[in-house]
Amino acid sequence: MDYKQMEQSLKALSDETRMLILKYLSKEALCICEFTELLEMTQPAISQHMRKLKQAGLICEEKRGRWTIWSLNKDHALFSVLTALLDMLPEPERTVESLIAEGKKVNCS
Repeated sequence: MDYKQMEQSLKALSDETRMLILKYLSKEALCICEFTELLEMTQPAISQHMRKLKQAGLICEEKRGRWTIWSLNKDHALFSVLTALLDMLPEPERTVESLIAEGKKVNCS
């Protein structure tokens, strides 16, 4: 990893919404539609955050039909540092379990 790559990774981490997205992804892989419910944001807004995280190499995407499932990039040079930082953050107020309880969990398979 060079200085520019480190800068790009740290900039991607320097946003509360992106930190929340990464915290959710540290638990399980999710699609955009789940983030719209969890973060109460529009799909285009979340897509912009995902683009920045992907450009930094912090997340991976997997196409499943018309759905894109996102996960943490376990091969990223800062993966162990990232997970240690995410472990320091409190759990988000909304969880995937709360979506299930509310009947708002989308099946993206």
